[in-house]
Amino acid sequence: MEHTGRCAYEHVFDAADETGTDESPSVWRCPHPASDGTDRCLFHRPVEETRPAVVTEALREAVEDDARPSAFIGGAFERIDLAGATPASDAPLDFRGAMVKSDIDLRDATLDGALRLDRVSVGGAVCMQRLDAPEAVSCRHLQVGDRWVLCEARFDARFDATGFSAETVVATAARFEGGATFRKGAVDADVSVAEAYFGGPAWFSHTRLDGRLDLGSATCDHRLSLAHCRVRGDVVAAAATVDDGLSLEHLTVDGGVDATRLTVDGGIDATTAAFGGRVDCTGLTARGGTVDFTHSAFDGPVYFDNATVEGRALRFRSARFESGPASFVRATVDGGLDLSDVVCSAESPVRLVEAAVEESVICDHARFGDELFCSGVRVARDVDLSDCTVGTLTFGVEIGGRLDFAYAHVTDTAAFGDTVVHGPARFTSARFDADPTLTEATLDDTVAAYDISVERAGGS
Repeated sequence: MEHTGRCAYEHVFDAADETGTDESPSVWRCPHPASDGTDRCLFHRPVEETRPAVVTEALREAVEDDARPSAFIGGAFERIDLAGATPASDAPLDFRGAMVKSDIDLRDATLDGALRLDRVSVGGAVCMQRLDAPEAVSCRHLQVGDRWVLCEARFDARFDATGFSAETVVATAARFEGGATFRKGAVDADVSVAEAYFGGPAWFSHTRLDGRLDLGSATCDHRLSLAHCRVRGDVVAAAATVDDGLSLEHLTVDGGVDATRLTVDGGIDATTAAFGGRVDCTGLTARGGTVDFTHSAFDGPVYFDNATVEGRALRFRSARFESGPASFVRATVDGGLDLSDVVCSAESPVRLVEAAVEESVICDHARFGDELFCSGVRVARDVDLSDCTVGTLTFGVEIGGRLDFAYAHVTDTAAFGDTVVHGPARFTSARFDADPTLTEATLDDTVAAYDISVERAGGS
C-alpha cells in the first residue's frame, strides 16, 4: 500500500516523564512526511531500513529550513550529525526520547532556540564542543554510552542534565551563563569542568562518579553543590572560585581532595562528609558564613596551612581524624576555631603553628590520641580544653581571655612554654601523667588549680 501523507508515528509521554508535563501535549504526532511508500518518515523508520547519509541530509535540510518543523521526538538514528549547523528558526530543536545508535555531533553548531535531549539514548559519544546555545538546554535523563564533551561550549540560559549517565564528561572551559544542573547523575569514569564558568547555581548533588572530579580553576558566581555525591577518585578544586557558598554535606570521596587556593564566599558546609585520602586546603580563602566540617571523617592527612577564614568560624565539631596530621600552620581565622568532641587517632597529630584566631578556640571533650602541638599561636578570646584527653601537649599560645584546662588529661608530657594567658586560668581536676612544664608560662590573672594530679611513671 502506497503512503504519501504524514508520518504515522505518535509519541505518548509517560505520566512520570517530566519532559512531557510542561508545554507539551501528552501525545505528540510527528509532523514530517512519510517516506519511500511507508507510513513513517525517515526519522521514525528502523535504523536498518535507512541509509545514514540520507537521514543526515534530510535532518540538516529540515533543521535549516524555517518552514519545516525541528522536532524529532522518539526518532531512530544511526547518528545525528549537525556539526556546524545553524537552524533557520528559533523553534526548539527537539530530540526527546530518540534512540541514537552511534554519536551525536553538535560541534560548532549555533542554535537560536532551545535544545531538548531529554531521555535520549546514545550508544556512542555526544560532542558539543564550541556549541553556542542562547536558550535553555535540557538533557534530563540523557544516556551516553561513551564520552560527553562540552569543551568551550556556551550556554546562555539554564542547562539541565538531571539524571544523566555517561562514561566520561569533559566540559573544560565551557560557559554555563545561566548555571547548570548535573544532579543525580552516574559517570563511569571522570568528570572535568576545569576552567568552566557558571553564571548561575552549579548543582552536582547526588551524583555518582567512579573516577575523578576536576573543578580546577572553575568560576561559580552562585552556589556550588556536591552534596550527597560519591566520588571514587580524587576531587580537584584548586584555584576555583565560588561566590555564594559551597555545599559538601554528606559528600563521600574515596581519594584525596586538592582545594589549594580555593576561594569561597558564603561559607562551606561539609557536615558529615567523608574523605579517604589527603585533604589539602592550603591557601584556602573563605569569606562570610562558616566553614563547617562537623561530624566529618578524615582517613588521611588534612592541611589548612596558610588558610584564611574570614567568616564566623572554622568548625570540626565531632570530626574524626584517622591517619596523618591535621595541620593549621599560619592559618588565620577571624571567628572561632571549634574542635570540640573531635577524635584524633594515635596516628593523627594536630599542629597549630603561628596561627591566629580572632575569637575563641574550643576543644572541650576532644580526644587527641597523638600530639597537640601549638607554637606561636594567638587567640584573641578564650581557649577551652576542658575535659579533653591529649597524648603529648606542646602549648605555646597567647590567650587574650581565659584558659580552661579543667578535667583535662595529658597522658604523656605537657609543656606550656611561651604561653601567655591574660585572663583567668583554670586547671581544676586536671590530670598529668608526667610533670607539666610551666616555667616559661605567664599567667596574668587568677589561677584555679584545685585537685590537680600528677601521676609519674611507676607511681604517683
